[in-house]
Amino acid sequence: MKIKWIGKYDGNNLPKVEMEADAKTLPEVTTKSAVILLPILLIFALCVYCKSVYFGGIAFSKVNWMIGIIIGLLFFPVHEFLHAICFPKGSNVFLFYTMQGLGTTCTTPMTRNRFIFVNLFPSMILGVVPLILFMVIPHTYTFLSMTLCVFNLLNIGGSYADYLNILHLLKLPKNATIQISGAKIYWK
Repeated sequence: MKIKWIGKYDGNNLPKVEMEADAKTLPEVTTKSAVILLPILLIFALCVYCKSVYFGGIAFSKVNWMIGIIIGLLFFPVHEFLHAICFPKGSNVFLFYTMQGLGTTCTTPMTRNRFIFVNLFPSMILGVVPLILFMVIPHTYTFLSMTLCVFNLLNIGGSYADYLNILHLLKLPKNATIQISGAKIYWK
């Protein structure tokens, strides 16, 4: 894997490849797609509720909350690196940024299941694992508990575009091939 920095995405500077005429595109992720955050926030709220009621409570601290936000934001490049290492071996991976944050793309074709894994892996490592740790760490460890709470919220919530891609990918045939060209995701 080779990572290449593109810089700011300007609408035309993502790598493109020739696509076959019969290739179809996945629906684009838009700001309207952020509605998928609602179930994510509900699941998160349910976890916080369960910890507060059944697992000894939650000790809230504004300072620890802010530290969790800072640490969570600092891990956004790690999220993109975790996407990058999941692309097929020998791929060129391109890293860029937009007003919404960082992004990663790769033009190497891959299976549908591989692309589901590419989308899911960072959220599992940086979102679900810290959420589980948050649930089992006693509330008396205020700093660790609150930092993990905010950290996983940012990383799970920040993965909403990945979840939306997964929902679209699950509708495709299992033997579909996925390829990214420019800002679009194609399948055949």
